[in-house]
Formats: sequence, C-alpha cells, structure tokens
Amino acid sequence: MKSMTAFAEVVRPLAAGQLRLSLRSVNSKALDLSLRLPPALFPLEAGLRTQVREAAQRGKLDLTVEVQDEPSLEPRLNRALLRAVAKSWQEDAEWLNLPPLTAEAFFRLPGAFQAPASDLGERMEAPVREALAALLDTWNEGRAREAERLRPFFVEGLARLCSLCERLQAEADLQAAELPGLYRQRIEQLLEDARLAGQLPAERLLAEAGVLAERQDVREELTRLAAHLDDFAERLTTGRLEGKAIDVWCQEVLRELNTTGSKCKRLPMTRAVMEAKGALDQIREQSANLE
Repeated sequence: MKSMTAFAEVVRPLAAGQLRLSLRSVNSKALDLSLRLPPALFPLEAGLRTQVREAAQRGKLDLTVEVQDEPSLEPRLNRALLRAVAKSWQEDAEWLNLPPLTAEAFFRLPGAFQAPASDLGERMEAPVREALAALLDTWNEGRAREAERLRPFFVEGLARLCSLCERLQAEADLQAAELPGLYRQRIEQLLEDARLAGQLPAERLLAEAGVLAERQDVREELTRLAAHLDDFAERLTTGRLEGKAIDVWCQEVLRELNTTGSKCKRLPMTRAVMEAKGALDQIREQSANLE
C-alpha cells in the first residue's frame, strides 16, 4: 500500500561539485513524469524515464537532476556574436540614434551564451543512475509511510460499514417477515374496493403476497455486500489496497447499497443505507491518494 504523495531528495558528492536529485509526487489518474535535466545530460533522459516507470504506476511526478559547481557546465560567452553585434551597432548607431550597446542588451539576445562542449553525460551516467535508484527507494519508503497514516481511517471506515451492514441485515429480516402480511392486506383491500372480495382462495392470496415480498427481499444484496466488506478487510490486512482496485470496489458496494435502498420499506433501513453511502464516499475520497 503506497500513497501517491511524497517527496525525496538525494545529494551525492562529486570530484568537482555535487549531484542533487529531488522527486516530488502528487495524485493523478495516470503516470505523468516531468523531468528537468541540464542540457549536457539530455542523452540520459530516456533511461531515467524507464527507471522511474519501473518504480511508479500512477501519480504526477516532478524529477529534477542538478549537477552543481561542475566546471564543465559553465557557459561560454558567444564572442563571435558579440563582435558581430558590436560592429553592426557601431556602424548604425549614429543614423538610427541608438544609445551605446550595453552588456544587458547583449545578454538578452538569443545565443549570447553557448552551451559548453562536455562529455558530462557519458561521465555522469553511472552516478546519476545510482543516485536515482537510491532516490526512488527513499521516495517509496516515504510513500509507504504516508499510506500507513491512512490505515486507521480505512479501519474505522470498514468497521462503520460492517456495523451498518449488520443493522441492514437485522432490518431486512424484519422486513421479510412483515411484507407478506402487508401485501396480503393490500391485495385484500384492492379486491374489496373492486367488489371482488372472497373471489380468490386464501392460498392464492398468500402466493401473490409472497411473490411481491420476495421482489423486495434485500438479503441477497446484503450477502454480496458482506462479501465485499470481507474482501476489503483481507486487502487491508495484507496491505494490498490500491487506488484503482478500491475505486472499482466502491462502485460494486455502491451498486448493492443502491439496490437495497430502492427495495427497503422500513425507515431505519433507509437511514442505514444513507449512512453507509456517506461512509463509502469517505473511503473513496481517501483511496484516491493510493497508487
């Protein structure tokens, strides 16, 4: 069980400077990786993305790789461009009434600095991959700790649903005992209103009332609901709670609650169904944090 929200950072010393990697993640329905690298490390991008995908399934991830105080990364002034701009500026400054060329104006030009020619990507591949592996381990440990903070909430939500399921089962048994008699009285009243009283045998009345009562019996739905709750409890015990799986589980539980709510005739049952939907919605909201 892992959360999608976490942050981790790893710093490694180099012969000159240091290597710093940081990874921040938040909730997302799919895996969305944003990778920031120095231009000299662009050749490593595909391999780093593959390494991250092996450790993450979902979430919006921001991975930053920095090589700090590395001499080979120092940019070089584009002297050829500077000479060309200065010459053109001097030739046209008088008739265009231009002010003197300043460093600020030159540095705003695209290409004022040139990227250094460096073999840094080749030299840094092994250290970057090793640091990323350590970063992902730290990040996953943080995600596991964050998910464990949610465990008491899921335990409480499950206990609440189980308690409500027991209440619904007791009410369902009472309803199943009451409905045949209620439906028989309704049928007899309808026959009396239609001036057909006494024209149906008692056995037929009981059979019709039983059929109507069976259509409103919710005990089958409650049996499936209890099985879903047992499945959640087993997943919680073994730590196999996953965001997508819990979302599907919530849909199945909601289906059973909706069917039960449409069939219940007792006010306590209706209230229990409403409370169960509220508890389920809270579980669904928190499970959105899980991978």
